[in-house]
Amino acid sequence: MAVSSKSKLREIVADERAVNIIDEYVPGFMEQSEAMGPCMGMKIDTLLKFPQVGIARDKVAEICERLDALDA
Repeated sequence: MAVSSKSKLREIVADERAVNIIDEYVPGFMEQSEAMGPCMGMKIDTLLKFPQVGIARDKVAEICERLDALDA
């Protein structure tokens, strides 16, 4: 399955390449996986924009670009 910025969180956590990218910006990303249960159906590009995630808009765009390049 191709992974992109439009992938759901459950698809992102299943792809080690995507997890590694997000972990660069959100250290400990996978350590919080139990708390992410209700969000597993959300698209990652939407989820990253939530203020609780604490990522600047320019970094969200950077993450999305990198995710989109994985299977391009």
